[in-house]
This record gives sequence, C-alpha cells and structure tokens, in this order.
Amino acid sequence: MKIFRNSTKDLESARGGVFALGNFDGVHLGHKEIIAKAKAISTKKNSSSGVLIFDPHPRKFFRPGDENFLISDLKTRAHLLEKCGLDFLGILDFDKKMSNFSPEDFVEKIIHSAIGVSHLIVGYNFKFGKDRAGDVKVLNDICRKLKIELSIIDKVGDKNYIFSSSSVRELLRNGDLKSANKVIGSNWTIKGEVIKGDQRGREIGFPTANILMEGWIEPLFGVYAVNVELNGLSYGGVANIGTRPTFGKSSPILEVHLFDYSGDLYGNDIIISFIDFIRKEKKFDGIDSLKKQISVDSIKAIELINKN
Repeated sequence: MKIFRNSTKDLESARGGVFALGNFDGVHLGHKEIIAKAKAISTKKNSSSGVLIFDPHPRKFFRPGDENFLISDLKTRAHLLEKCGLDFLGILDFDKKMSNFSPEDFVEKIIHSAIGVSHLIVGYNFKFGKDRAGDVKVLNDICRKLKIELSIIDKVGDKNYIFSSSSVRELLRNGDLKSANKVIGSNWTIKGEVIKGDQRGREIGFPTANILMEGWIEPLFGVYAVNVELNGLSYGGVANIGTRPTFGKSSPILEVHLFDYSGDLYGNDIIISFIDFIRKEKKFDGIDSLKKQISVDSIKAIELINKN
C-alpha cells in the first residue's frame, strides 16, 4: 500500500482510482463494508483502490481539549488499512484551510482536481465541509456535476449494535472487550513504539514494553490478555492499561509483558492485539502482592490466549 499526504507528485498512479472517504477510526466492520465496496468496484473497473482519511481527526481539531477518544491513531490505522489489501492510503491534513472549505470546494479542489477520484464511497452518515454543511445528498449533487461516480453505504450492524466507532468507544470504556472486538471484526489493535519506562517491571521480574497512550481512548483500566507481533513473530502476553496506582503514577500508559521473550525492545514498533479482559486495575499494598498477582494474571492470560 502506497501512502501519500497532500502531495500531487505522489498522486500520479493514484489518479482515476476508487476511493473510500472518512475517518476510519478503529477500522471496524462498518468501515470494512465500505472498503470491500471500493475494492470490488476497482476490480470491476481495473483501477486502483484506496482510502482517504483526515489527520488530525476533525473532532480533535475543533475540540483540542476534548477527552481522549481515538480507537486507533494514524500509525495503527495505516497498519489496519494495509491489511485490508488497499493500493493507496491518502492522508489529508485537516487544518484551518481545510476546515473552511465549503462542501463544493472540498470535492472540487481535493477529490476531483488534486486526487482525480473516479468513484467515491462514503457511509450513510458522512458529513463534510465548513460547519458540516454537506451530507450525502449534497455530496451526490456535487459528484453528479463533476462526473464522479458515488456509492453510499447504508448502516451496518447486527441485532445488538450498529457497527460504528461510537459503539466501539462505549464498549471499550465499559470493559466489554469481546463485544468491541465483534464490532471491529478482529481484536482491538494498537501499533506503537516502545519507550523507556522506569524499569520497575524488570526489577520485579516482569519486564514490560511501554507504549504511550496520549490521545487514545481510555478503555476500562486493568489487565488484558494480548498477542504481540514483533518483526513478523507472534508472542502471547499480559498487558496493563492504567495509571499504576501502586507506584503513585497519574498518566495512563500501556505496559505489556511478553511471554517467552527476552531482549531490548526500545525504539521498536510492536503490534498489540487485545484478546480478553482479565480484571480491573487496583492498588497493591506492596511489591510482593503485586508480583503474586502478576503471576496469577499471566496464567489466566495464557489460558485465554489458548482458547482463541
């Protein structure tokens, strides 16, 4: 998958392609329905397929002080979209200029002139343009004038949930990881760079890979069974997302202990897939009780990993 970002020199081979447009936060089953449509049309037309996303997320641009809400950051979304078998990922910088585009200007200047999209696919509730003035009806009228084919995908869901980013966020915050994974269509995934922590895990015999969670949604804090991909190899593991109250910390961080792995991970990207929730985060009265609980959590994590 080739990635371009606001650069016309990178668009030569993308012009004339079939593109899905949206935020694609979490790349859930609703998104995958849109992507499948883009790929099917591109195959029929013998052209390329791609996705266009905004960075930062428009919600973050307009409400910079808003609560953490991202299900997947840009690096993770790129990883997940590449797994969908797309030819292109276009990243559109959502800045003041972009936010002031009228619906007509956005489609004409970006979709039509800059990228040369031949067929556009969006979800039924897509809104765009200054003050979110454009909806799918407005988009349809503009595309007809510019001779851009348009497909609108209706809502996707089952008897329990609409497959949406809002549904995934609610489920993660409630600790219902299994249901969140059903809406996503795979395990919730984080791709991030391992940073150097305070090395307390190493000191107590459970070294961890630490990932910053700045801007990410805060799921129910606690311990999870995970799979970790590193350099094409897969490892089981146990992860903690939270503020580490035993050590008096306050900023959320993701700590992952990999089973059957030893080595320095600092600076490496790892891919963490969340399999199941084990327990809520809690404060321990000392290191010994913490070590004992981590051993219990590890046994439970192995059991859950082997079931999946």
